[in-house]
Amino acid sequence: MTGPRTPPLALTAPSPPSPPSPPSLASAAGERAGGALLVAAHPDDETIGAGGLLAHLTVCAVVHLTDGAPRDPRRRADGFRGTRAVYARIRRAELLAALALAGVGPERVLALPGVDQEVALVMPPLARALEAVLRALRPSIVITHPYEGGHPDHDAAALIVRAAVARLRRRDAAAPMIVEMTSYHAGEGGLVTGAFLPPQAAADPPLAGAAGLHPGPPALDAVTIDLGGTDLARKRRMLACFATQRSTLAPFSHAVERFRPAPPCDFTRPPHDGPLHYERLGWILTGARFRELAAAALRELGLDTCALAEPRPPTGAPPPASAGDPEGPCR
Repeated sequence: MTGPRTPPLALTAPSPPSPPSPPSLASAAGERAGGALLVAAHPDDETIGAGGLLAHLTVCAVVHLTDGAPRDPRRRADGFRGTRAVYARIRRAELLAALALAGVGPERVLALPGVDQEVALVMPPLARALEAVLRALRPSIVITHPYEGGHPDHDAAALIVRAAVARLRRRDAAAPMIVEMTSYHAGEGGLVTGAFLPPQAAADPPLAGAAGLHPGPPALDAVTIDLGGTDLARKRRMLACFATQRSTLAPFSHAVERFRPAPPCDFTRPPHDGPLHYERLGWILTGARFRELAAAALRELGLDTCALAEPRPPTGAPPPASAGDPEGPCR
């Protein structure tokens, strides 16, 4: 991940409930034919969010939307003086070393051609590419980022995964369940890591045609895993592999991981009130611009009036009806 290059911020996290063990979560989350596929924005995001769980899943692939190398040299690791291509190779080597510790070999680590901090600009082609990956590998579950305004690439990943799954669901009932891992977001006391924002509330009155809006339950329980013993030791070794990201990773807890079924999202609305975390950092991309790009991406993908992250249809259920060209609107 590419994180903030700012002075340390206050961290907050709720007290975790009594958790299940990682193997029991693996079973509950879909440890069956097809296995799990994890989609992360940057190398190291998968380890921060799910490094402890990965070793307990049948992982068919870990997919990154970027190589973790921003074009702007100021956004790379402190002290790095090489080219973007060299930086990308270093990040890839760190990633492969970390995932090897969780039993995920390089043949299962896929990279899509996004650029760090620019994923929002290319959401439609990345969604189509991910759709092809999902169609080929047919995972039972996809783990990814929530839409929380922490990093625009994380928010883009949330949209891309939902869009790819929605397009699959239109054509084929065998679409995977989406599960979210924690990332980070703005809070009243500063940066919040390791905890979810509450799911977006549905608009009142409901906006039937809003991009990505699907009325859902007011809250979905997160599953918390307290890592210990070999799982915690393994995750610490995995994180240590990301030597270029040492200062960026410092605010994140190693010992707790949280997951939840992906709630409905409206990507044309902010994930929370007030400034987003990346707006506080003064990045060029604003939340308003992201939402414009999201709406345009959903229209291009033919999902402008489709519900994203709607409940998974029962096995064998017919796909939703789609009129006209598959690239056109679904309703």
